[in-house]
Amino acid sequence: MRYFTADLHIGDKTIARWRGFDSVDEHDELLLSRLREHLCQDDELWLLGDICKATVAYAQRVREAIPCERVHVVIGNHDTGAKFVTCGGYASVDYYAQVGKVLRDGYKFVMSHYPMLDWDRAYNGSYMLHGHIHSTPLSVQPVDLPAPPDRDRGGFGIRGYNERNRELGIRRYDVGVDANGYAPVSAEQIVSFFPSDSEWMAMHGLSG
Repeated sequence: MRYFTADLHIGDKTIARWRGFDSVDEHDELLLSRLREHLCQDDELWLLGDICKATVAYAQRVREAIPCERVHVVIGNHDTGAKFVTCGGYASVDYYAQVGKVLRDGYKFVMSHYPMLDWDRAYNGSYMLHGHIHSTPLSVQPVDLPAPPDRDRGGFGIRGYNERNRELGIRRYDVGVDANGYAPVSAEQIVSFFPSDSEWMAMHGLSG
């Protein structure tokens, strides 16, 4: 299966504190364990930026925690591509990527660390995946996991961003860990989250 995640911020004390963890070590182990729990060797994982502290050692630590054979990096504002290239073990390292074909896979994903207002084939079955904004879900996080404070308005940490996009018929999704229970999200989960093609076309006044 194909999975996506973003904004792990491994080694980042400030983000660990904002998320409600007692220490950065507790934070890092929980996030890395979520990768191990949800992924297997045959899966493909896309990391959409702000992955870890800007050292090769941290890039290696993240890679060793991921059981997938194929791991791709889309660089975020807290990343340097060189650390992932030097580390090795990553299938690709870039600032922007596209994967999937609508007719073959039922989706096309356009990927950047940052959300886009418009993207390739936005009205022809493609989805925009990103991180960066640390949105949180409308639903309550699992009670056994620390969670950032709710924020109803604003950028960083805004609550219900993915749900609002779905309501408006915007196929844009924050794959960041804060929006997804600190777990990677699959292609199938993302597609099923949004209205069907016929419902989406009706929302936008388009004919089939």
